[in-house]
Amino acid sequence: MEASDKLKKYLGDILDAIDNIDITTNGLSPQAYQKYEVGWVVERGIEIIAEALKRCWLIDSSLNISYKQQIISTRNKITHEYDVIDNYDLYVIVTKYLPLLKKEVEGILHNL
Repeated sequence: MEASDKLKKYLGDILDAIDNIDITTNGLSPQAYQKYEVGWVVERGIEIIAEALKRCWLIDSSLNISYKQQIISTRNKITHEYDVIDNYDLYVIVTKYLPLLKKEVEGILHNL
């Protein structure tokens, strides 16, 4: 598989994960993020997004993606410090950072 095909695949994986998170969290209050099922979906989605971002960056380090390092750091925290994840932090990521990421990834895909 060529690098551009891999990049498209990873960017598509990011959009799929964002869509799955959106389906699960649409309209939820910060308190609703306390539910185990919601946290599980959000955490798994962030893990996929961060890993795909990392792989995209290895293919093309010129990609302009806001908060890339923060998303990857959150993934590392979820993976290695799962017991101290603050659900409000997840809420902020979902409501503030993922919409921007989705817009940026869609723009990158459009230009490929």
